[in-house]
Amino acid sequence: MSKNKTKAKKLKSKPKSPPSFWPNNWLPALILFGLSFFLYFQTFSFDYVLDDTIVITENNYVQQGWDGIGKIFSTESFTGFLGEQKNLIAGSRYRPLSLATFAIEYALYEFKPRNSHIINVLLYGLTALILFRLLSVFFKQKKSTKWYWTVPFLASLLFILHPLHTEVVANIKGRDEILALIFSLGTLFYSFRYIQKKRWVFLIISSLLFFLALLAKENSITFLAVIPLSIYIFSKNHLRSTVTSILPLLGIAFLYIWIRASATGSLFSSPDNSNLIMNNHFLGVGFWDKYATIMYSLGLYVKLLFFPHPLTHDYYPYHIPILGWLDWRVQLSTLINLALLVFAILGLKKKKVISWAILYYFITLSIVSNLLFFVGAIMNERFLYMPSVGFCVLLAYLSRVKLPLILSPKLKLIGPYILTGLILIAFGIKTISRIPAWENEMTLNRAAVKVSKNSARANQFMGYALYRQGLEVQDAQQQKALFDESTTYIDKALSIISYYQDAITTKAGLLAGYYQQNGDLNTLLQGFYNLLQYNHVSFIDEYLEYLNRRSPQQTMIEFYHKTGFELFTEKQKKYPLAEKYLNYGLQLDPNNLTLLEDKMILYYQMGNLQNARILVQTIAGLNPDSPRLKQYLPLIQGGN
Repeated sequence: MSKNKTKAKKLKSKPKSPPSFWPNNWLPALILFGLSFFLYFQTFSFDYVLDDTIVITENNYVQQGWDGIGKIFSTESFTGFLGEQKNLIAGSRYRPLSLATFAIEYALYEFKPRNSHIINVLLYGLTALILFRLLSVFFKQKKSTKWYWTVPFLASLLFILHPLHTEVVANIKGRDEILALIFSLGTLFYSFRYIQKKRWVFLIISSLLFFLALLAKENSITFLAVIPLSIYIFSKNHLRSTVTSILPLLGIAFLYIWIRASATGSLFSSPDNSNLIMNNHFLGVGFWDKYATIMYSLGLYVKLLFFPHPLTHDYYPYHIPILGWLDWRVQLSTLINLALLVFAILGLKKKKVISWAILYYFITLSIVSNLLFFVGAIMNERFLYMPSVGFCVLLAYLSRVKLPLILSPKLKLIGPYILTGLILIAFGIKTISRIPAWENEMTLNRAAVKVSKNSARANQFMGYALYRQGLEVQDAQQQKALFDESTTYIDKALSIISYYQDAITTKAGLLAGYYQQNGDLNTLLQGFYNLLQYNHVSFIDEYLEYLNRRSPQQTMIEFYHKTGFELFTEKQKKYPLAEKYLNYGLQLDPNNLTLLEDKMILYYQMGNLQNARILVQTIAGLNPDSPRLKQYLPLIQGGN
C-alpha cells in the first residue's frame, strides 16, 4: 500500500511537458494568417499582369501541365516562353519550383487567375506564421509579457502589413519570391533546432528545405551566411556545431549550382542583348557613375523600408537617374549604408539583435544589389521582399525593447504602443490603397506613369495599352482620342530614349492608325522617316509593302530615295537597310534612274564593284549623260 502511495506521489510531482507552440499561440497565428486574407482578398478578382505571360499564359511548358514539369526542371526558366534558350538576362534564370506549381495548376483547371491569387495569399500568410515561429525561438519571452507586445508577433505583423510586399503577393509571378522565403526561413529554423537538440533529422529537413528554396529563387543562397550569423547571435553554441549545421547546406548549394549549370548551359552567362537599354541600365555609362548610381539606389531601398511611398513596379531607364559621386544624394546614401554596416559590425561582439537585423538585410540584399554583378535591373521593390525581414525585426525590437528605455516614465507606458500602432496603421492603409493597381495591365500602367514619369518603359507600356485599345474601337472619334492619349506617352518615352525600339514600333503603329483615318500619306512617310533616323523596326517594312500596292508611285519613290540613299547610305552607312529600301522603290519602277544611281553608289561604297559595274551599264542605257554616272564611272572602273 505504501509503495503505491509513493509511486502516486512521484507521478504527481513529475513536471508536465509544456504545451506545444501552436496550441499555445493560436490567437496570434489566426490574426497573422487572417490579416493576409483581409488585406489581399481583393486580388482574387485580379487578372494576369506583367511577367505572368512569361511564366503562365504564354509559357509552353507550363501549358503542358504534368508533361511539362520535366522540361521546366531541365531548362532555363525563359525557355518555355521563348521556345528556345536565350541569354536575355545576366546569369540566366533557373527558378523551376514556381513554374512547376503553375504547371500543376494548369493541369487541374487551366487558366484561372483567381485560384493562383488565392494560392499566393495562402503562401503569404504561411510565411508570416513561419517567421513568427522562427522568431519565437530566437526571442524568449517572459510569461508576464502579453503576446501582442512581443518582438516575434510585432515583427511578423509588420511583415504582413508592409506595402513593399504588394508586388510579390498581388502579382502571381511573385510566387518565386514567396516560396524562396518560406523555404529559406524553414531552413534557418531547422538548422537552429539542430543546434538546440543535436538531432540529425533536423539537418536532413533543413537540407531538403534549402534545396527547395534554391529551386524557388537563387537569392536563397545568401542564407549560407544568414544561418551562422543567426546561430552566433541567438545561441551559445560552439563553432563545431555551427560548422556541422552548415556543411550539408554547402553540399546542397554545390548540387544546385551543378543542376543549374546543366539546365542553363553555363555557370554564369552574359546576356546576349546587353546592348539594349532596357536590359542594361548602365549602357554607355562610365564605371564611376555606374557605382554612384547603384549606391543611390541602395539609399532608396532604405528609404522605402521606412517610408514606402511612392511605390511603382517600374524602375527602368531613367526613373532612377544616372548620378555621379559629387551628387549629394549619392553621398547621403553612401553615408547611411556605411554607417549602418559599421554599426552592425561593431555590435557583433556583444551579439546585439540590431546587428543581426542590419546584417541580415545587407546579406540577403547583396545578391541583387548590383554591387557584386549586374542583375538586369537597377532596383525593384520585390528585391526587398526577403531583406525586409531584417527591417521588420529591427523595427519591432526598437519599439518593444529600446524605445521604452529612452522615454520618460510617463511616456514609456503608452508611447511605444502609440508609435507602433501608428506605423502599423499607416502600413496597412498604404497596402490596401496600393493593391488595386495590380488589378490588370491598364490599372498597373496608369499607376506606374504617375510615379515613374521618367521611365521610358512605363510610358511605352501605357502608350501601347492605349494604342491596342484604340485598334479595337469602331467609333472613329473615340479611336482618335485613344490614339492622341497614346501619342502623349509614346512621345514621352522617345524623348527619354530616342532609339527605344518598342516605342518606335508603337509610334509607327500610331502613324499608320492616323493615316487610316485621314489618308495623309506625306505626314505618314515623314513620320516613318523621322523614326528610322533612330532605329529600324520591322513594322515599318511591313507597312511600306502595304503602301506600295495602293499609294502614288512617285511619292513612294521619293521616300525610298530619301530614306534608302540619303539616310541609310550617306548618313548612317547602314548598307543592308539601304539596299532593302532602294529595292522597295525599284519594285515600283525597275527603271527609275534616281534609284538605280543610288544603288550604284551604294554598291561602290560597299566595295561591291561587280554589281556596281552591272548598274553602270543599265544606267548608261537609260541616260548616258547622267551626271552621277560620269562622277562615279572612273572610280568604279578603276577599282580592283
